Amino acid sequence: MNEFTNIKSDDLSLFTINMFEAIGCSEIDAKLATDVLIQADLRGIDSHGIARLSGYVRLYEGGRINTKPNIKVLRDKKSVFTLDGDAGLGLVVAPRAMDIAIEKTHLYGSGFASVSNSNHFGIAAYHAMKALQHTYIGMAMTNASPLVAPTNSKERMLGTNPICYAIP
Repeated sequence: MNEFTNIKSDDLSLFTINMFEAIGCSEIDAKLATDVLIQADLRGIDSHGIARLSGYVRLYEGGRINTKPNIKVLRDKKSVFTLDGDAGLGLVVAPRAMDIAIEKTHLYGSGFASVSNSNHFGIAAYHAMKALQHTYIGMAMTNASPLVAPTNSKERMLGTNPICYAIP
């Protein structure tokens, strides 16, 4: 047991929201980003939960995150669209993309988003599972930096490139 064992989830949420607001996120975006991280922890994916908070702060300090992004649709072709994240937190941009994809599914029977100019979006399951509340199949995927060396290689060349499906 250590001094962190008994942290209440509400206190952790408030702390995380305050951290996101301290780097310039709006209250709405701070709450959304916090929810993505907390849900990762609740699902047992500690590597993508609150433990990543310091990494997002470092990205902000390095000028790699826009905490007040102007997220906009670049191309819109009925059920398919491309979203420009304006260097916003992936924790904020990806749920917005999924919300638009769900709206498009209501209208056209399917909705597919491509997102550019964003960054790490947390656990893919958070985004894919947004479709479940509408009894839709959800899918979320992303690219990743080269972390894995192919067989017989001495250098990292492949990303983990996660893919998640959520089926009602």
